[in-house]
Amino acid sequence: MTTYEDLTPYAYWRLEPEETEPTLNVGWLGRESRFEVGEPEPGLADALLTLARFHRVHVTRGWHGCELCGPGAPYPAREPFGDGEVALGSAEIRVPGADGVVYAAPNLLHHYVVRHHYRPPAAFVRAVLAEAEARARAWEETKRSLPVGTSVHGEIRSWSPLGLTFHLDGFPDLRGAVPLELYGPGRDDVEYRVPVDAVVVGHSDQERRIILQVEDQPRRTP
Repeated sequence: MTTYEDLTPYAYWRLEPEETEPTLNVGWLGRESRFEVGEPEPGLADALLTLARFHRVHVTRGWHGCELCGPGAPYPAREPFGDGEVALGSAEIRVPGADGVVYAAPNLLHHYVVRHHYRPPAAFVRAVLAEAEARARAWEETKRSLPVGTSVHGEIRSWSPLGLTFHLDGFPDLRGAVPLELYGPGRDDVEYRVPVDAVVVGHSDQERRIILQVEDQPRRTP
């Protein structure tokens, strides 16, 4: 992974239009990097892991291992989260800061902070804590606005062994999930990207997803 000094202009991922806000690097570390060390501020490690779990961007197909760890280190780096764990090293996080600045960091940043005692810039730390708190409030508000029993509309976007991902109309940033046991057709019969009615049957704090049951089950036309 390319390394950058903290608070320099971001330039790693340029497969999309130019950034609309000034975007600055934080935590792009390699084996030759020199950085300030110390204990993390209260709440920072949890906030970074939450952002890495739920709000990652620029996801890649491969993993970048930590260059600061010695030989034999786990690959990819993993950290416990709730009842499971989060694998790090294949995505970025973006954090809005003061004065219109956006910070771009690899999601390995949590590992660097916790395992290697890297101390990010103070302005970035404040921004991370504020963003994680705002995201948590937004999730609680989402659960209140979509209680169990609410009818919703949307479309099925993809299939996985854990269930179907569901795009809810009017909630572009919200992830919906349809467990396979709550959907009748098999994988080969799922009709994607067609209007579907569903009902909220639960909320997953572990995944920050709305759990849905599809009411009409469209099947692919033979």
